[in-house]
Amino acid sequence: MVKSCALFLAAAALAAQAETPPAYRVVTLDHPAELALEASGIARLPGGRLAVAIRRGEVWIAENPCAENGAGVRWRRFASGLHEPLGLALHEGDLFTTQRSEVTRLRDTDGDGVADEYLTAAKGWGVSGNYHEYAYGPKFDPRGDMWVTLNCSMGKGVTPDKDWRGYSLRIAPDGRWQPISGGMRSPCGIGINAAGDVFYTEQQGNWNCAGGVHHIRAGAFHGHADSFASSTLPGAPFARPAEPVQRVPIAEAVRRMPIYRPAAVWLPYRKMGMSCTDLALDDTGGKFGPFAGQFFIGEFTMSQVNRVFLEKVGGEYQGACFPFLDGFQSAPLRMEFGGDGSMFVGETNRGWNSLGNRSYGLQRVIWTGRAPFEMRTMEARPHGFRCTFTKPIGRESLAAAAWRIQSYTYEYHAEYGGPEIDAQELAVKVAAVSADGLAVELRVENLRPYFIHELTIGGLVSADGEALAHAVAYYTLNKIP
Repeated sequence: MVKSCALFLAAAALAAQAETPPAYRVVTLDHPAELALEASGIARLPGGRLAVAIRRGEVWIAENPCAENGAGVRWRRFASGLHEPLGLALHEGDLFTTQRSEVTRLRDTDGDGVADEYLTAAKGWGVSGNYHEYAYGPKFDPRGDMWVTLNCSMGKGVTPDKDWRGYSLRIAPDGRWQPISGGMRSPCGIGINAAGDVFYTEQQGNWNCAGGVHHIRAGAFHGHADSFASSTLPGAPFARPAEPVQRVPIAEAVRRMPIYRPAAVWLPYRKMGMSCTDLALDDTGGKFGPFAGQFFIGEFTMSQVNRVFLEKVGGEYQGACFPFLDGFQSAPLRMEFGGDGSMFVGETNRGWNSLGNRSYGLQRVIWTGRAPFEMRTMEARPHGFRCTFTKPIGRESLAAAAWRIQSYTYEYHAEYGGPEIDAQELAVKVAAVSADGLAVELRVENLRPYFIHELTIGGLVSADGEALAHAVAYYTLNKIP
């Protein structure tokens, strides 16, 4: 009887899904054919305008970027001659961008719409000309300080002898800066949450079996050992460990190397993409749907955007990642919310392959006003997890739904990437459901710290008959409450 009921509910959900309008729609913005819009930075400007940096060293201003269907957008060049800017921010009425060797303040002093002053706002980190020595940012925190992250030097024959490669820098308004944390490999995105705490996205590769979201804080070593080359410099946030640690599970690496702070949230390789990029905080107050306060994460190779929920447990950030939206025309590199609550997604696939039918461009994601049926949060509990949903759960489907949790971790090692290890299927059962049907308490046996806990839900349907849009979540359980 239960099986037949589940089959009936699944069939009903599929029928409803086919008739359900999308919760989000994507609009592609027009731009001149001669403008290679390899978007590498986006900043919201007054009057509904948008500033877009491109990797070829220019900044363009888009007038009317919220035009219906993306038509009628007007473009004009604001700045040029920059060295691969990989970020853009508006502060005190001016645009700031990070080039390879400095943060530059762009000023239009005569009001003609074109920058006529290029002022050095900060400089002084090591640059050798290596292809991978990207510099990302800036992002401004509530105190007015800028944050910049520096890529490691990479490639055959490269020696990590340039100062502060793989470090985060906090830059004061007067341009003085200090390294705050290190051990970064390719820290492409910087994000600041509502509490003012700073995070970055890491990409899978050496010392990183998967991408992830890391919390930047003083003295943190994020894992990439090349950063130890600068650990003897004045002001270094940590010292090189006396005994090297590798080829051990992450939990063992944390135990043996106290400076090591692994990802707050891992994004399992291939399951959640292959190369994460930007971090965009949904600070729209609900204009973008039911995910206010959460981060959205760009994914390069798979041309998609994912979503991350963070919480603090025992003074440390951890949380869950969820799929959000795929099918973009190219690799999302930068994201910014507009004043109307829509999300602008800047794209370029230069240097790597990505899914999609274009090499670059700018798209806009608009919430249609319809709440999708999604898992909104996944929170850690002493004996399991609490999952909240965007719509009430159908009571009949709850009885027939299949809840599955497996946990696994990664090995901490110098090699490029690596598989999931120590995988284990965990016993799970629904322990309680909230009166409003929006939350479920799961009791899970054998929770393991510093393991990813992958939750898959089969057959769950909302009270109005809609199937769960994404039936999987990945919680990084660094600490058990």
